[in-house]
Amino acid sequence: MRTHLNCASCIVDDLCGALDLVPLKEEIKNEILKESFQFLAREFSTEKIPSYFITEVHRILKRISGIEIPFKERRDKCNQLGIKMAEKIALEAEGLEESERFSFLVNWAIASNHLDFRTVGTGYGFQMAEIIEEFRACVSEGLKIDQRDEIFRIAKSSSKILYIHDNVGEIAFDKLLIKELRRYGTSVISALRGGPITSDATIEDGETVGLQDAASKIILAGPDTLGISLNEMSDQLK
Repeated sequence: MRTHLNCASCIVDDLCGALDLVPLKEEIKNEILKESFQFLAREFSTEKIPSYFITEVHRILKRISGIEIPFKERRDKCNQLGIKMAEKIALEAEGLEESERFSFLVNWAIASNHLDFRTVGTGYGFQMAEIIEEFRACVSEGLKIDQRDEIFRIAKSSSKILYIHDNVGEIAFDKLLIKELRRYGTSVISALRGGPITSDATIEDGETVGLQDAASKIILAGPDTLGISLNEMSDQLK
């Protein structure tokens, strides 16, 4: 996915939404914005992917603010909500036939992406009750493009699967799906970020939800990048 010109406003909106929630003096927030604008003025290009710019402006936020884990309370709440909901979903899944159970867990792993508090429509100021309702609506709606049957067949015949995780909270549902994949005799390697950035899940978050009890192995995907950076990915992931 390449950057488009209108991505610039989204990058700024994302940063401003984050700054609204960090406990900083106004002059510090202005300094973060100013340096971020200077960075974008120098570096903005449609030849780079949007996540590169989001990563860098949030690194500026962390460096200037001195806050090692911005939005820590929200990240922790997402993980705790994910754990609680995943426990209920696991009970519902147990009564299903194998392929139906797989499809059910894939559905919930996809729906749980709504725990990404940095996305448009959820935002950094999300309310937990709203997220729960959104989950239910998502699962009820189903998938616009449904390749679960094909994925199930491939998963059943695979000896090894690399599972690259996305967001906090969501990883509790990833854990359920990984446990299901392990039932097929498949080795599942979980890849997580080494440092916090926005809502992306770290190795520490994975340990919080108990991924170590589900995955065959947990590896470092890279540092504090939004998504996976081909330039900064770890040797393990390569």
